[in-house]
Amino acid sequence: MVGTSTNIAGRRQTRRGVFIVLAAIIMIVLFAFLSLGLDTGLIALEQTRLQNAVDSAALAASQEITSSVHAAADDGADPNSIAVEQAKEMAVDVADRNGVYVNPAKDIVFGKRTYNEGTGEWDITWNAEPYNVVKVVARRDQPDVQARDSKLPLAFGWAVGKPTIDLRAEAIAFVEARDMVVVLDFSGSMNDDSRYNAINRLGQGPIEANMTNIINAMNPNLGDLTFGQEYLRIVGNPPRNGGAPQNVVTFKDREVYVESSKNISRVKLYFDNGRSQTFNTSGTTRTFRGTGRNNNRKIETVYVKAGNASGNGEKFEDTNHAVKRAFGLDDIPYPYKRGSWDEFINYCRNNIPSNSGNRQKYGKLNFCDYILSNRYHHYETEDLWKAPHYPFHAVKEGLTLFLGFLEDLDFGDEVGIVSYDENSRVEHTLSDDGIYASLNGDWISDDYTTLNTIQRHKQSGHYGSYTAMGFGVNEADELLKNHSRHGARPTIVLMTDGNANRYQSGWSLPHDWNWNELTDYNGDGQADYITYDRSKQYAIWEAVEAHKRGVTIHTMSVGASADREVMTAIANACGGIHIAVPGGATIAELEEQMLSAFRQIAAKVPPPQLVYDLSQTKE
Repeated sequence: MVGTSTNIAGRRQTRRGVFIVLAAIIMIVLFAFLSLGLDTGLIALEQTRLQNAVDSAALAASQEITSSVHAAADDGADPNSIAVEQAKEMAVDVADRNGVYVNPAKDIVFGKRTYNEGTGEWDITWNAEPYNVVKVVARRDQPDVQARDSKLPLAFGWAVGKPTIDLRAEAIAFVEARDMVVVLDFSGSMNDDSRYNAINRLGQGPIEANMTNIINAMNPNLGDLTFGQEYLRIVGNPPRNGGAPQNVVTFKDREVYVESSKNISRVKLYFDNGRSQTFNTSGTTRTFRGTGRNNNRKIETVYVKAGNASGNGEKFEDTNHAVKRAFGLDDIPYPYKRGSWDEFINYCRNNIPSNSGNRQKYGKLNFCDYILSNRYHHYETEDLWKAPHYPFHAVKEGLTLFLGFLEDLDFGDEVGIVSYDENSRVEHTLSDDGIYASLNGDWISDDYTTLNTIQRHKQSGHYGSYTAMGFGVNEADELLKNHSRHGARPTIVLMTDGNANRYQSGWSLPHDWNWNELTDYNGDGQADYITYDRSKQYAIWEAVEAHKRGVTIHTMSVGASADREVMTAIANACGGIHIAVPGGATIAELEEQMLSAFRQIAAKVPPPQLVYDLSQTKE
């Protein structure tokens, strides 16, 4: 029994020895796991801190790029004149505020992000201008533990012979390129500021100066018409032997001026209402007009009896033939595809605004008002595109500047053009006056020269007269869906000078439409704009549908009659800005306002974004 007890005790002591060894091993393993966990957490925490810091620093530096672009729109400077050192300082400051050191000499790099047509991807080339992308790197790789960018000390790294570790974080932020469709109002009212009807707003002198420029730019053969508007003056039969008089009658607005080489004894007037009135008189000159029931009636025929003339005397008629003969129009063709000398003459008699003082006169300015009012379509007056008629010309000048700004910016933006009146279409080809230009199927393009050529060969009312704004937005959205690039920001720039007055047949506002969600500008939950006009509703609905697909829409309203409320509603609902161009008191002011508006929209680059796929970059 003693031997047995002794053996049992020995075995117990042996087991205790094994357990102690196992416990020691387990403690070592647990310590290793604990130290690994602590150091792994420390590394992850520091890596996250570095990454957050460089993300913020890269966004801040790229924001300096967008700020420079915005400033260029305000002062007309080079849009690429960014302050690189200022951008670096911003990145360093933002990183420092996050407790991270960034070396501006080697850790901040600028580059250019461009679209690769072959791969359909966006490549980044560092140190290439113009800069639209920035990379910020934060490193912890210095052996000196006192340095701000020292290696990260590990809590238990000594146990594995690695007391510190290198860390690195990198962030790339870029200014997103845009696929932009400019939607232009081509309605007939786009020449209103060049017509006599604008005299009360702009003054007669500026209107007539603008008309002079229009006629000079078009240079039609207008016979003997001059820039000084003249009444029809008919010289009668030459004097005959026996002392017959030489009579002259000038047909003025609702009156006639009669001259004779002999004493005038009687004048008989025939009016447009079929009545006549006789005046017995004397003297060699006198002005006559209807009185009583004939007051303010247009005079069509005049008989002048002077000297020893018999009967009613000599007959003078205000006929189209007489006008054409007096102004040298009887032997030359009407200069354009549609219209006629007869139509022009009748317009001068009956439709020239009375406040111009040019009713029943004939001249080049009246011809200008005639084509701007009656024959402004391209298929009628094919040369009108050459002429500076407003506000259309200001829009063309603004779009030229817009394209030039984007070309100078060189951020990879591409542009398409849609025009609308009572219909809409993509402006992609020009074949006119021996000039051919085409985007060759690439209807959203960076071929700014071709785009500009196409748009400058257009005129107000080019195709039609009305304002189907919703059609234009729909056309632009379809163009973006079919032709925009992956990774580019889809954008519409919508412009009008009037009010939407057309919508798709059979369309009505959806039953779930919520004005409170779309036009609540001040955030109080209540709509700040509601309309029951179906044409306006249709335009807003098309814009909202495009925005649901990710399209940003900026709007521009031009002139006093433009619907600013609709344009504000569209911009507010679709993530854009609305710019009102009031028109000013002069055409020069309108043009400057238009140029400023297009500059602002060209400079409205999207906010910077971070690149998450670093495989796109190349050194």
